[in-house]
Amino acid sequence: DVPDPQKKIQVRLNSQLVFAYENGEAVFITRAASGKAFRYGSYTTPAGLFQTYHKRPTRHMASGDITADGFDLPGVPWVMYFTESGLSLHGTFWHNDFGHPKSHGCINLSPSAAKWLFRWTKPVVKPEQQYAYKTKGSLLEIVN
Repeated sequence: DVPDPQKKIQVRLNSQLVFAYENGEAVFITRAASGKAFRYGSYTTPAGLFQTYHKRPTRHMASGDITADGFDLPGVPWVMYFTESGLSLHGTFWHNDFGHPKSHGCINLSPSAAKWLFRWTKPVVKPEQQYAYKTKGSLLEIVN
């Protein structure tokens, strides 16, 4: 019941933590795994202000050569996009190394943490919908 302008997600890259704030007070904290440098490329998570404008309960994500540093992951849960290039906060079932950079730029979360944030953020994805795409969503601040 908190008005959306009073809600904010903050990702702290240095500590690999995600905070959800209501009226300036933390109501949820979880570990994350952000972007890192791999053998064949550097995939950093950008700092700045964003919005969770596009959300999907699940998504097949794939990119690059999987014999190098690519990936092919069906059924990625609780996806909250914050850039047009595809960076998102999402659930992660293929590793449990939260608290350390590990992704290709996305913010990896445990599936339960991603589900909590998915349900807390805007836009709302109704049960009968496959996704929601709006011009505005919940505020996301990524800091170093």
